[in-house]
Amino acid sequence: MSGANFLSGAKGRLLPPSIPFRFFMAAVIFYLLFWAALFSNAGEITSYIIGGGPVLSMIHIATLGVLTMTVIGASLQLLSVATRKAFTDFWLCRLLSWIYIPGFMLLAFAMFESWYFGMLGGGIATAIGLVIFFYLIVNNIRGVQGMTAIMQHCWAAMVSLLGLVALGIMLIMDMEQGFMSDHLTIALSHLILAVFGFMSLIAMGFSYILVPMFALAPAPPENLGRLSIICNMLAIILILVGINSYLDWVSLVGVALALAGVGFYLYSMIRVYNARMRKRLGMPFLLIRVGWIMLALTIIWGALGMAGYWPRLGLETGHTLFAVLAIIGWLLTFLTGILQRIMPFLSSMHTSGSGGIPMLASSMADVRLLIINAIGHLGGLVAVSVGVILDMTMIIEIGAGAGFIGASALLCYLLNIIRHMIRNAP
Repeated sequence: MSGANFLSGAKGRLLPPSIPFRFFMAAVIFYLLFWAALFSNAGEITSYIIGGGPVLSMIHIATLGVLTMTVIGASLQLLSVATRKAFTDFWLCRLLSWIYIPGFMLLAFAMFESWYFGMLGGGIATAIGLVIFFYLIVNNIRGVQGMTAIMQHCWAAMVSLLGLVALGIMLIMDMEQGFMSDHLTIALSHLILAVFGFMSLIAMGFSYILVPMFALAPAPPENLGRLSIICNMLAIILILVGINSYLDWVSLVGVALALAGVGFYLYSMIRVYNARMRKRLGMPFLLIRVGWIMLALTIIWGALGMAGYWPRLGLETGHTLFAVLAIIGWLLTFLTGILQRIMPFLSSMHTSGSGGIPMLASSMADVRLLIINAIGHLGGLVAVSVGVILDMTMIIEIGAGAGFIGASALLCYLLNIIRHMIRNAP
């Protein structure tokens, strides 16, 4: 799908700007809180494996607070443009925010305090919000013709979403009831469905639309996207079966398929990037490209762990580094870059004339803030990774401080865009 086709008639399918931007604002605020929480609990992350407390809360601030908020805001707006089916139930989109955002805030606080009933109440509210999101997306993509690879990514992500929600509620209940024979394995399954099933698949799926559009490049061949999603879906299934049945060889086959699926995805994105007409893509695409590199490193590091090479570094350190590479390195880096392009794009669509021609981001906010964000985020990623490998709290704290400065710059950037949008609203 070319950028021109994607934008054709897009202005008539826009949501009220308050709906996506409330999720973007929440995502950036939680992005700031994530780095603050990492700084405060830097000494605990290398020894954390399971259980409640600040580290569990911090992980969910990144996943449910930053990543899922970004995915919800972007999906609600951009999916209706891509499928040419406008969301009409604005009240349901608003209800989603009224339930999900405060529900997650309660969940994060209860996890921090290891407060069971708060976790249960916040988890149920968060789950209801995610089920509403599931309904909105499935209702929009159902019956869509064309864009097969993209739709397959969306369907697979939505199935993963239901799975992670169910396992999440069960894990909370098990903290009090203790009915699971292997809590750690179920927690790992929950992590795989969340990070690699839901968030990664939907990020990859939207890449086939957004990267060509923002880079002014032709879309990649459809067959590459289909091969990627088939390999990744089979990989997730086999890895889940392998770890839950304690059959390492099954998990290793799944990891091999994941390497193939990610390889097809990255190859298609490299083709798009090399064929771009817009040569200077700015800071957002620096983060996007680093995110691609970190995705490859995450899968490779996971494969090494599955093959039994982590104990040489330390099993706990290996798990922590895998989480850092997957959450901070791949998803936070990639989706932060995408968010930096989506926010001014949507703002310009809401404030432009009938032609819907996006306005330059530099006319809305100081793009130097994006440079500060990129330096802070990437510096934080490197320092936190090194600190985890060396098990040095001070280096992790330095990285978290750098990330906090970068997140502060992104928050200022978003506030400037919102101010521009309010001032120039039709």
